[in-house]
Amino acid sequence: MKKYFIIILVLFLGIFSNTPILASENIFGLHLTQTQDLLSAKNIINSNGGDWGWVTIVIRTDQLDHQMWQDFFDNCRQFHIIPIIRLATIPDEDNWKKPSLSDIDNLVNFLNSLNWPTKIQHVILFNEINHGQEWGGEVDIKNFVDLSIYASNKLKTANPNFFVLSGALDLASPESPPSFKSAPLVYQEIYSYNREYFDNIDGLASHSYPNHGFLGTPKDSGQHSILGYSWELDFIKNLGITKEFPVFITETGWPHKEGYNRKKNNFYTTKTTSQFLYDGYSIWSQDNRIKAVTPFIYNYPQEPFDHFSWLDQNETLYPDYQKIIDMTKNQNKPEQITKYELYGIHFPFLIFSNRQYSGQISLKNTGQSIWGETQFCINPKVEPNIEISSLCIGPNDNVKPGQIKIFSYTFTIKDSNSKKINISWENLPKTEISLISDNSNIYHLRFNLINRLQSFLTKFW
Repeated sequence: MKKYFIIILVLFLGIFSNTPILASENIFGLHLTQTQDLLSAKNIINSNGGDWGWVTIVIRTDQLDHQMWQDFFDNCRQFHIIPIIRLATIPDEDNWKKPSLSDIDNLVNFLNSLNWPTKIQHVILFNEINHGQEWGGEVDIKNFVDLSIYASNKLKTANPNFFVLSGALDLASPESPPSFKSAPLVYQEIYSYNREYFDNIDGLASHSYPNHGFLGTPKDSGQHSILGYSWELDFIKNLGITKEFPVFITETGWPHKEGYNRKKNNFYTTKTTSQFLYDGYSIWSQDNRIKAVTPFIYNYPQEPFDHFSWLDQNETLYPDYQKIIDMTKNQNKPEQITKYELYGIHFPFLIFSNRQYSGQISLKNTGQSIWGETQFCINPKVEPNIEISSLCIGPNDNVKPGQIKIFSYTFTIKDSNSKKINISWENLPKTEISLISDNSNIYHLRFNLINRLQSFLTKFW
């Protein structure tokens, strides 16, 4: 009886509490305009208990600056942010240039050259392709499908850890070719032309806005609501696609009245839009199909997106959005690749049996994780007659990718008749030491004795 009372009490508190019951994963994120915005957005994304939240950001073919993007990924790593990168070309008068095969090649090669902060690397295949302005001036779904399959194969061949998201649609778009195509007819045309498109994407990127006119409420449902993603999944399933897709809502939110033209719009005030977004998160967090929600847009106080921006013209947060920051958030635990390579090793010049010696080994962090954020220890792989310590990071020591760490270790060679002994640690090459002579019990680092003698003698020449 007590057990049922506790369950009922939890449900009661969940219904009447002002604080949303968030999903076990952290779905919270933001849509950024530029890489440097991360430095101020990080504290919002991972506020109030959150960890490894999300950002969506666009990469253009004319902005492939390796240092800029590697710095961005390094900051994502340091601040525990998971990036979602949307592919784009360049503006061409009033349109975005239609991507070419070489554009895709350049984007894929560039993204694969970067050290991402997490093992799974999320990439969106372009943007709202049912708008002609987004595709060279006119909607061309068949061309989009062909290029998307090409891009997906290119990404997966370069690195199987790329996680390919669909090109998000404007779910409120009218059917007015060649400039616009409605979302239902887009999905029908994709399915009829080449349903392999769905085999080549890993997740659904959705722009689930409260339409029409961004005047919907969190209580609305259907294609033109903040639950638009659910309509998309149902529509695709009814077409005959049985594959299950995780959802990434990479654009959503309400524009607010505050902006340059405060008197010439019928938008809600920030007090209302922030509350609506608060309520939206309480709804999205109940759907385990949703992995991330990154509202549009964090910092764009100029036209045409000033009414969507969380920051005003002085790049100050609109105060009403503090309630979103204060929401209790959860923690993601994304997998990271931990790798290292031998940079240098030091053994004593001469080694006697049954004596403990000290040595040093230098390892370079060539992976994604920061050593020391979690326990980092490399265990030895040696023969039974060797005692050697593990290589471990101390509690106050962090080693970032690209940095070199010098580890100290101790070792002892027990009584042995072995002429050669191999010493190593996990995933490191073996170091061979051998007896100076058959009748000796003194070992030295193999192949290095002559070099060390020469180095020693040169000091006296």
